[in-house]
Amino acid sequence: MKVRVSPTLGGGFERTFEEAWGLETYNPLKDKDEPTVFTGCYGLPDFMAIRGHKGKKYVWWAGSDIRHLNNGYWLDEKGYIRLPSTGIAKYLNTYCENWCENKAEYKLLKYLGIEAKICPSFLGDVNKFKVTYKHSDKVKLYASVSGDDFELYGWYKIIELAKKYVDVEFHLYGNKIEFEADYPKNVIIHGRVPIEQMNEETSKMQGAIRLIEMEGFSEVICKSLLMGQYPISEIPYYGCLTVKDIDKIQHLEEPNLAGREHYIKELNNYPWTS
Repeated sequence: MKVRVSPTLGGGFERTFEEAWGLETYNPLKDKDEPTVFTGCYGLPDFMAIRGHKGKKYVWWAGSDIRHLNNGYWLDEKGYIRLPSTGIAKYLNTYCENWCENKAEYKLLKYLGIEAKICPSFLGDVNKFKVTYKHSDKVKLYASVSGDDFELYGWYKIIELAKKYVDVEFHLYGNKIEFEADYPKNVIIHGRVPIEQMNEETSKMQGAIRLIEMEGFSEVICKSLLMGQYPISEIPYYGCLTVKDIDKIQHLEEPNLAGREHYIKELNNYPWTS
């Protein structure tokens, strides 16, 4: 089995797909007939790589690539000329086995005409993340951003939540530029830090908060669940809470073991993993 990772797919994962899934890197010159997982289909270059492949094709959808397909792939540099998704979706549904990570992705793919199977993934080592949850009257939640897209990653929404829940601390990670917003003192901006540092600091908190409506199974949410925490997620997941439940976390004295055990069993159950 081979894996082709889309060049558009962002970084910041615990491990590479090759390391996590035990696959070899796809070589387009030699591996045309080999069964291959294509991770991410963000535009025409990714689609043409899939279309040109002769062997078994698995497409693993990342989240934002589904939004790209829904909006139409760009033919120019600024998106003024776009290719409708209908024909591309029909090809991918006919000739590929499609996989996604949650019901939000499944529903949008279904709307586009692609029938997908659902299985959450985690590229990290599950054994590295022990139960660390400890009850605290001072609840600490954490979030991250990629590409400094504060709007997409819900940081402005978190500011409004911080104004409402003044006794909760909101720790924000990942920004490379200054977050220019009027935020209260219970919002702490950490910036871009090494992943090991973020793991260590967040292990002492009570849960992640992820306010993205359409994406894959976030590693931030996954690690929070593995540590027995109570993450807040816009996308419904087993073991997660919603923004309406923030004030309940203060009263949760025991770790979220049910959420942890559920995902230890469910993660990475793909045909291409052992």
